[in-house]
Amino acid sequence: KECLEQVFELGSPTTVKECDELSATAPGCGRTFMFSPEHTDWKCRCCAPEGADGGPPSEHWNVYKVQMEAPPEMAAGEEGGSKDKYSPKIHAKQQECDEQAFNFGNVPTAAKCDALVAANPRCGAHFMFSRTHPDWECRCCTRIGADDGKFSPFWDVYAVQAPIPDDRKPMVAAGILNPTLGLPVAEGPRPDWLLKEDALVIDARPEPKGGVLILQAVLMDASKEWGKKQGFRPRWLRAILATNKEHARRHGHVMVLRVRATEPQLQQWQIKNCGKKTANQCRKDNERENYNWEKHLMLAEYLKSPQEFSYVLMLDADAALIRPERNTLKTIADILEEKGKDLFLTDEDWRQYGKGMINGGLIMAKNTEFTRNLFTDTFDAHVKGPAGHRSWRIGVTGVTCSSNEQICLNDLWQGGRGPKFSDHTMMEGGIRWNHGAEVGGFDDPKVEILHFMGGAKSSAGRVLCDGAQDVTGGGKKGYGCQLE
Repeated sequence: KECLEQVFELGSPTTVKECDELSATAPGCGRTFMFSPEHTDWKCRCCAPEGADGGPPSEHWNVYKVQMEAPPEMAAGEEGGSKDKYSPKIHAKQQECDEQAFNFGNVPTAAKCDALVAANPRCGAHFMFSRTHPDWECRCCTRIGADDGKFSPFWDVYAVQAPIPDDRKPMVAAGILNPTLGLPVAEGPRPDWLLKEDALVIDARPEPKGGVLILQAVLMDASKEWGKKQGFRPRWLRAILATNKEHARRHGHVMVLRVRATEPQLQQWQIKNCGKKTANQCRKDNERENYNWEKHLMLAEYLKSPQEFSYVLMLDADAALIRPERNTLKTIADILEEKGKDLFLTDEDWRQYGKGMINGGLIMAKNTEFTRNLFTDTFDAHVKGPAGHRSWRIGVTGVTCSSNEQICLNDLWQGGRGPKFSDHTMMEGGIRWNHGAEVGGFDDPKVEILHFMGGAKSSAGRVLCDGAQDVTGGGKKGYGCQLE
């Protein structure tokens, strides 16, 4: 049978015991609940204090007596674990939990949600609740999941007011404390020439200075596409990093990762454009573009390194050097020397209408005064935004960079800058040098670099690890290819 009068749906436990625990700690529930072992998706529902008897018959529902003792404060009828009137404390407005731990079902008030969360050992010290839509249910966050959740105008994240033990209070995720977790960082002392929190993957140079430096930015983003807070890294990313490390090992290059974005991420003009948005939401809205601008900053910084690198390659972290048998970067360097150019860019001629359009995911710069000035200029122009960078070191005028870095480069390339830019720059076809993986390319022997953009990312593990050729250097059980 069913309850005569139900009070709450208490989430979707899978056993009678779990439903018992929820019912025992739910304010307003009686000491009985209804649960269907055959249909656990029907959820756990507690009965009103006098609502257990006289309910309609049902061959699939059972009414159970609560076996677990209620917490003392709830047995005394205190809401939220305090004798004082409940006073909600909002931790983050218009935001969801970044990681949810448990869904308690339809709970009418934040106070009752608070009490449920406090009594459930699966929860951290925060919960998300919608005052305008309580039917969206009460949901608690994990210990590391209260911050950085997605924007939502009708949700707020609350701090639990009822007492909870210390082992459930907020903690900083391991991947935030150490952003190199899960990445193929070289063992041994950290070189003193590395900047910020950058990590060395491999230094295979035969000489202590000079050579070719491969830079990749692996920055934890709001979508968690590049990794989780706990340090977990997806197979597609590991496969690409392992492939590039193997290429650097074979051909005597250096490989460095940037693992944390430079602060401040938000520029003043971006903050102004965000208007009344929260700082957290403003940061998220500009995250993709600002992470891309980090690439230009890295180029400017490492072209000025005391290591005096001869060439610096900025390669998106979803792009792989897929021909280990060929020294791809020496070939590009030789082309630059032959053409008398300083900067190597590629277009997107592998897609319809992409010919002539720069893809910013591959930039190879010879270490010259022009390239050092150029990337200092472009990043300064980003900082200035719509106001414009008035004193370009490379001599151009009238250029603003208030969008993404790729548009900025295209404006310089196609804007008639003459000797100020194009005389130093060359562009080659992406079909060979920066091929979009969504249209294949791995089996084409002419393709040197494969770029797993967008939805193609998920195929990188299969392409680089599961084919006839091992390009990662570690085999099926190595860092790059092992399954999660």
